[in-house]
Amino acid sequence: MDELVAILDEDNHVTGSVPRSVMRRDNLRHMATGVVVRNPAGDIYVHRRTPIKDVYPGRYDFTAGGVVVAGEVPYDAVVRELDEELGISGVELIRLPEGDYADDNTRYHAYLYTCVWDGPVKHQPEEVEWGDWMSPAELVAKLDEWSFMPDAVGLLGSYIRNLTINEGWDSEAWYDGPWIYRKPRRPEVRPRLLAETTLLPWLAPQLPLPVPAPERTTDGVRHLMLPGSPFTDGGTAIGRQLGAFLMALHAVDPSEAVAHGAQDAETAFVAKTRTLDEFRAQVVPLLPTDVHAEASALLDRVARVRTSLIHCDFGPDHILMTGDRVTGIIDWSDAEVGDPALDLCWVLNGAPAAVAAGVTEVYEPSPELVGRAKDWARLSPWYGVHRGLLLDRPDDVDTGLGEILTQL
Repeated sequence: MDELVAILDEDNHVTGSVPRSVMRRDNLRHMATGVVVRNPAGDIYVHRRTPIKDVYPGRYDFTAGGVVVAGEVPYDAVVRELDEELGISGVELIRLPEGDYADDNTRYHAYLYTCVWDGPVKHQPEEVEWGDWMSPAELVAKLDEWSFMPDAVGLLGSYIRNLTINEGWDSEAWYDGPWIYRKPRRPEVRPRLLAETTLLPWLAPQLPLPVPAPERTTDGVRHLMLPGSPFTDGGTAIGRQLGAFLMALHAVDPSEAVAHGAQDAETAFVAKTRTLDEFRAQVVPLLPTDVHAEASALLDRVARVRTSLIHCDFGPDHILMTGDRVTGIIDWSDAEVGDPALDLCWVLNGAPAAVAAGVTEVYEPSPELVGRAKDWARLSPWYGVHRGLLLDRPDDVDTGLGEILTQL
């Protein structure tokens, strides 16, 4: 049916209406809608348009929506299109910033929304021929591989890309409003990720700094964002805060921590031994012969200490700051009963000298602990070489080997 479409001037005032076919033929400026549909796990619904669509037939899209007909309110158009295209109704629509799009095929002012839907999706056969859920990271990758609607990418591409946080080795993460979602990249990571939902609520009251309060989702966990940005600089006062935090963390009852989800000492030892053995077999032979003994001794010194609950990845990316205050410690999926020197590694050897001084003042680490923290710092480039060998990245291997020699 050649429905009437409201036509706009450049100031978004309605100047009249014409049949849809005329709007397309003359590429007249009009109103259109788009809504990004997500599920409770944060995935985005992606679909492919049918070959009979009047503009961009057969292309992929990550929005539902369409043209606003004459006399229709944009919000009503969003509700109608969402129901018609995907069979979704009765959801709360959250407004996104409006936008303008123009190319040789279409020109319009866009009213944009997002929503969360946990029910079935029912395609309108005339408009949608395929659809599936994708994580934000998966969709971002497909934007460079598949032929997507250029208007959707132009209007909402940056929004989609901003949903994805830097990808971790073990999990992918993305923002959705005030929430951070995390999803395991491999099945074996899932138990450790889910353990945060039992460990952190028990641990939080025992710590002097905030930690997340994760809850389970369909594919992983989510938690409300803590305020602040990753650490970039700080002084002695920051060091004192971190020192007090690590003292409290390392003083909790390890057996109770294991009961609440932390990885136990034996399991952690087996995993760490496996990694160190791979370092011996794969990395040491790549080093000059005259440093083999020192390299092996370094691996021996960090091999067996398992005494305290540790964060296990305590570095600047996981320390949130607001001004001169630490406002959160995040990313606890590696928490285990292990060597407290590993948590001291960065704060004593990589952080600014004033931060290290503040940590030392409060924590008062023994000379043995300081020495092992230095050993863990020396091991840092070994992980880069190991990963470079695993992923066949020779440049990473060469760079890491140079850093290992400097550390030794």
